[in-house]
Amino acid sequence: MPGKTIIYGEIIESKQRDSIKTSLERIAEDVLWKQDATLVGEDRDASLVFVDLDDPQYTDPNFLISLATAGKKTKLIGKASEPNVQDAIKYSRLGVSEILTEEQCLHRLHELVAELEKTPAATVPPPSKFGIHALVGESPAMQEIRSTVKLLADVDFPSALILGKTGTGKSLIAKVLHHNGVRGKHNMVEVNCSAIPDELFESELFGHVKGAFTDAKSEKTGLFEYAQNGTLFLDEVGNLSASSQAKLLKILEDKKLRKVGDVNEREINVRVVAATNLELEKAVRDGSFREDLFYRLNLLTIEVPPLYERPEDIPGIVGHYLRFYSTLYGKPEVTINKEALTSMQEYPWPGNVRELCNVIERAVLLTKSNQIKPKDIKTALSRGRLSIADRNQIIIEIPSQGITLESIEHSVVSQVLNMFQWNKTETAKFLRISRPRLRRIIESAGLEQNRRHRSE
Repeated sequence: MPGKTIIYGEIIESKQRDSIKTSLERIAEDVLWKQDATLVGEDRDASLVFVDLDDPQYTDPNFLISLATAGKKTKLIGKASEPNVQDAIKYSRLGVSEILTEEQCLHRLHELVAELEKTPAATVPPPSKFGIHALVGESPAMQEIRSTVKLLADVDFPSALILGKTGTGKSLIAKVLHHNGVRGKHNMVEVNCSAIPDELFESELFGHVKGAFTDAKSEKTGLFEYAQNGTLFLDEVGNLSASSQAKLLKILEDKKLRKVGDVNEREINVRVVAATNLELEKAVRDGSFREDLFYRLNLLTIEVPPLYERPEDIPGIVGHYLRFYSTLYGKPEVTINKEALTSMQEYPWPGNVRELCNVIERAVLLTKSNQIKPKDIKTALSRGRLSIADRNQIIIEIPSQGITLESIEHSVVSQVLNMFQWNKTETAKFLRISRPRLRRIIESAGLEQNRRHRSE
């Protein structure tokens, strides 16, 4: 087989050589005997090397190391008439992976020849889990998204914006854009903008020098630098404060980075892909999101519709995750019957693909057979819902004249704070928001004042 170079030393009796030689020459581009072994150092990419360690000319450390490092996947095997532990340790340090007797060498040669005969000279790498195929679904919307990703694969675009409700798969699309594009060989760094306190935004994204502030005991590399030549994915970008938005805009416009406390700037080459579940155009109109930053990010836009708008995608997504979780948990491949699949297509999926994925995982774990039925879906859904009746209940009263989303947010935050006895860290974690955002909600709703009044 072309590209397979095998070094054959004096390791077996001469009467055995002809049959082995025939096998080797059938699968190898070059068969180099011991007098040619030094050619390995001359750009020979050796797959398999056998050396006779009973022959002094093969025991020189430099020679063995050169053999072992002849190719990225070179396998170096030694033959010794009386192998012992000391020799095994000594030669393993020089790159010898196995030490065998002559009889064992013959058997091992036959094994390795058989293995090599089955190994293709050039194999196509398995598809990445972030390949185009990862964007499952046959709805017009998903077909359009796949088409867009393919179109952009060879384009070195500077920024993109992914819009969609929570759980629709915005992060997956960002990964597919990165791994199938011209920057795929470099880092992709993910940032949850809601999880970074406003006062740490610069330090986290730009880095800082030693002594830049009280706790800066050493220099820190920022996330922009980690993403150099690659992609920085800013999830929940709509939750950035006005101050952080201004700092982000400046680096996107200047393409230069200055660490906190540093006087020098450095050039950066980073693609920024942002995502949000907010209506950014509305946020621009009401003044909570900068218009210039919106247009800077909005060079390319991918909109991901909620799952209830594309029920035709559900069978493909279900099949994908059934195979994934069956393999993950070592179960025979779990399938789903028609009635159960229909019930899943009729369910509105408020949590979108993320909720669907969690339900499938629970169904795979809980089903007592290898086929999921409607009752399994019902059980998985019920066990996935918020169940805190024994501690408290979240109750939202909706008056006949209607209610604002802000009022609902304030009510939910207030009740969850009470659930956790006003432990703000646990509350923020439960609500999946940052502490600064929680603090802003508490302040805007006047929850601290209300709490003090109730305690007086």
